[in-house]
Amino acid sequence: MTAPKAAQDKNQLVPFNLADFYKTGHPAMYPRETTRLVANFTPRSAKYAQVLPQLFDDKVVWFGLQGFIQEYLIDLFNREFFQRPKADAVRRYQRRMDTALGAGAVDGGRLEALHDLGHLPLEIRSLPEGARVDIKVPPVTFSNTHPDFPWVATYFETLFSCESWKPSTVATIAFEFRKLLSYFAALTGAPQDFVAWQGHDFSMRGMSGVHDAMRCGAGHLLSFTGTDTIPALDYLEDHYGADAERELVGGSIPASEHSVMALRILLTQQRLARMPAHQGLDDKALRRLAEREVVREFVTRDYPAGMVSIVSDTFDFWNVLTVIARELKDDIQARRPDALGNAKVVFRPDSGDPVRILAGYRDDELQFDDAGNCTARDDGRPVSAAERKGAVECLWDIFGGTVTERGYRVLDSHVGLIYGDSITLPRARDILLRLAEKGYASCNVVFGIGSFVYGMNSRDTFGYALKAVYAEVAGEAVDIYKDPATDDGTKKSARGLLRVEEENGRYALYQQQTPAEAEGGALRPVFRDGELLVKQTLAEIRQRLQASWTCPEAGSIVWNA
Repeated sequence: MTAPKAAQDKNQLVPFNLADFYKTGHPAMYPRETTRLVANFTPRSAKYAQVLPQLFDDKVVWFGLQGFIQEYLIDLFNREFFQRPKADAVRRYQRRMDTALGAGAVDGGRLEALHDLGHLPLEIRSLPEGARVDIKVPPVTFSNTHPDFPWVATYFETLFSCESWKPSTVATIAFEFRKLLSYFAALTGAPQDFVAWQGHDFSMRGMSGVHDAMRCGAGHLLSFTGTDTIPALDYLEDHYGADAERELVGGSIPASEHSVMALRILLTQQRLARMPAHQGLDDKALRRLAEREVVREFVTRDYPAGMVSIVSDTFDFWNVLTVIARELKDDIQARRPDALGNAKVVFRPDSGDPVRILAGYRDDELQFDDAGNCTARDDGRPVSAAERKGAVECLWDIFGGTVTERGYRVLDSHVGLIYGDSITLPRARDILLRLAEKGYASCNVVFGIGSFVYGMNSRDTFGYALKAVYAEVAGEAVDIYKDPATDDGTKKSARGLLRVEEENGRYALYQQQTPAEAEGGALRPVFRDGELLVKQTLAEIRQRLQASWTCPEAGSIVWNA
């Protein structure tokens, strides 16, 4: 019988417990004479992916493997299994199996033998991280390196899947944003260098834990440099050779939130109300005076230089944009540049319809009565002149700006806008389309990409699954595959030893290869017998990803909502 758990012990992360019970019985279910297993992890489908069909080319960004290997297969397994006394290492696993499945249901002898071996007899082959891999092509394969332990090739399916599908999925969605922003920059003549800052990661507070946020935030940073997810930078330094002192890993700017603004505005309002000069003003007028004073303090006293973002819809966004911004125009334009030459006040709306808030209404969305009053055609709501124009045009009316070589207007460098409330790819597209229709360049806005986009995914977004494809049993080779008659083809798996080749800008899968053929191709060994064989840096991965796509010619895409 397994020894009881000591009262002072914490379970923490037990390496072989990082599975579902479904996996724990499988090693004993393979034929006893099995000496080799090979498995692959593949994105099988994009039918549930919320992407733009005009830009999506049935490829996913492969990312997250190196971090997984270092965190789990090396650091965790060494610390919590191989470097622990064998009896203790095996006891923690056996206790969990015996108490949940019944004594003896799972044989811990396999772990005892593995502990004696002293390393994970596992080889992982992978395409380079940052590569964009075609749907139904496996970016990674697993195989055992010792004939006594074929089960290690598939035992870690659950752990690998739950740790790997999402960083790759988020990296893919981030790159789809990068494509969209690059295209509209080309269309409107906006600087392409700005695109790296135009998608900003707002997702951390809505993600499923810190580890989820840091890995997915790292995926975002393959395509962008704007982020508020601090742990993502730490993750990239720890696992992808990044160094924030030598390169731009990610960055942000000082930014207010509603609690800050509401407190300061209401406190100032209370103080103004006590002044004899303001005794005749109602609450709304007092609050507007108070908000102007608070914004003035932000741009002249608190942040007199560089970049600052001010959330502007705590009370009345349009008053901030059309009245306060105009009254503080001289103060805003007098702010000093920082070391990078930036001196910008970024206004942040945070409620309403993002498309209309930023880019205004189209004429066919409005109706007018005989008295000239304007209302929205869809809901009859009164629409002010400022709302008709949208925030970008309102700031242009006050601050002006420049015109790109392609004839699109760019706001004066002292002001800008960022919107981060439920910005999806279709919404971002609609905003940029509407701004372009009105003659404004895409660089007038920055998008905060939050958990509504990065968190609202599942393994099925790109259909990731790990399946065995090949085995050797008593010297006999078996090509393993599944092809359910009741399925639409999505779950049909690859078959036999695999080889992946890069051909004409795409990755092609070749199945049922000979052992010699399977040794070649683009799937290269990155981990073997407990050692990381290849170390890729953030800089290399970014470069590889950016080089994988050519922006379509400006004006070549026909957008259908």
